[in-house]
Amino acid sequence: MSSLRISGIASGLDTQSIIQSLMKVERAKVDRYGQNKQLKLWKQETYNSVNKDFANFVLDIRKELEMTKTSITGGLMSNSSSNFSYVKKVTSSNESAVSVSALASATPGSYTLEVKNLATGVSAASSSAVDNITLGELFVDANGDETYDWSGNGGVYTVEINGKELQFDKGAKVSDVVKKINSEVDGVNASYDATAKRVFISTVKTGSEAKIKIDENAEALFNGLKLTFSGESTADGGSIEYSGINAKINFNGAEDIEYSSNNFTINGIQIELKAKTESPVTINVNTDVDGVYDKIKTFVDKYNELIAKLNSMVREKPNRDYKPLTAEQKESMSDDEIKKWEEKAKAGMLYNDSTIQNTLATMRLGLYSEVEGAGKYNQLTLIGINTGTYDTKGKLIIDEEKLKKAIADDPESVMNLFFQEPTATEGDAKKKESGLINRLFDDIVDGMKELINKSGTGGNEDLYRNVKSNILVDFVLGKATGTGSLSYLDKDILDIEKSIYNEESRLVRIENAYWTKFTAMEKALQQMNSQSSWISQQLGSL
Repeated sequence: MSSLRISGIASGLDTQSIIQSLMKVERAKVDRYGQNKQLKLWKQETYNSVNKDFANFVLDIRKELEMTKTSITGGLMSNSSSNFSYVKKVTSSNESAVSVSALASATPGSYTLEVKNLATGVSAASSSAVDNITLGELFVDANGDETYDWSGNGGVYTVEINGKELQFDKGAKVSDVVKKINSEVDGVNASYDATAKRVFISTVKTGSEAKIKIDENAEALFNGLKLTFSGESTADGGSIEYSGINAKINFNGAEDIEYSSNNFTINGIQIELKAKTESPVTINVNTDVDGVYDKIKTFVDKYNELIAKLNSMVREKPNRDYKPLTAEQKESMSDDEIKKWEEKAKAGMLYNDSTIQNTLATMRLGLYSEVEGAGKYNQLTLIGINTGTYDTKGKLIIDEEKLKKAIADDPESVMNLFFQEPTATEGDAKKKESGLINRLFDDIVDGMKELINKSGTGGNEDLYRNVKSNILVDFVLGKATGTGSLSYLDKDILDIEKSIYNEESRLVRIENAYWTKFTAMEKALQQMNSQSSWISQQLGSL
């Protein structure tokens, strides 16, 4: 930039305005670059929005159809279709004694069940009040004499519970003893209720494997705490072992079946035992036609919503008359005007988009193809699900009567049609054996990968990994773009930004050149004016 700019002093011209007008023409190329960059950014946002729709569709369907369940750590894990709870319905003739639910694997029929024993663990409770005193106070007789040789045992009282050695000093209170048992002995819960002044101990589990084994010192301690134990007991040298009791049932003619818990599954029927029974309980299992139908309808409805939205996006034509606004154009518009303009300018971002169209076509083809090994109903049309007219663009239409009839006739085949797991591990063989929903999810994941290569992750990495844990591996490694974690649109945007930078640098040079020329002109005019003034003065003096 010139160190001295002279603006129209001699010429009377508005040099600033003239140069701004000249530069406005020159800046047209930068504006075009900026508009192109904005279009790329909008397209990237739109692709990311579509990928979020894909991901949420997969996750919603998995949850709705019980294809995933929450693990104990809060994560998602797959759930076999044999464990679905909506395929079979089951009733108990005595819910107060036997509560039931059915997995998809439950065989329809009528069953009888007798409860001979409930499963119990080992438990103990103080038979009368126990103050929160120290062990030094606990181990004294009626005369106040110590019943334990503290000095001879190093000032500690040592007990062994379930193989765990615990030590207490003379000043340890009852609540301290309970707290240590609870925190250090596996499989045992212990508590002290200060209001009731009672100690409570129990095993975490039930059944014959639930045990509390104590040595002589622990027995003396527990006697001092007035604990009375339930369960079976056996002497083992100087120790006593208390054991829980298994649940025992007769089921459909099979006698004395034992379980360690009152909650178990037999023949696909989930049982909860609540009480012993005096007479057999009747359990009836049937296919839940309405339950299965409702789940399939939910899938179809959500699929149709997704298809309708994507079809609308690829069919929406762009507004050629509405280009992205330049910074100069925005200066003369209100926020509301800018918002309305950009809504029109963003239209048609995915018009005739090949990636979306190819993904939709693959999804439709997968749903309409038969599932090898599914059984009698190996194709959607056989259970009353068809495509509509051309205008519906791949939406699914349900014939309710025909679908319910198929579910009642062969529920296993219908479930296989949607959820069958393939024996093949890759390629066409895997796809042909995959249930329609699993097949659809695989096609969606492939489409998502294509969009990720085009537009990146948009900050949705965790969402995408919930769909498939390794979905981002190829993108991170740069197998498609050649540059790890950089999408095609990211590369395009970087190239445009480089062009803008270079063009801005060129404009600075051009503007400086204009100022140099106009400044030189002003200086020349000043010199001419000075000479003219001098000549006039000389002529005036003659």
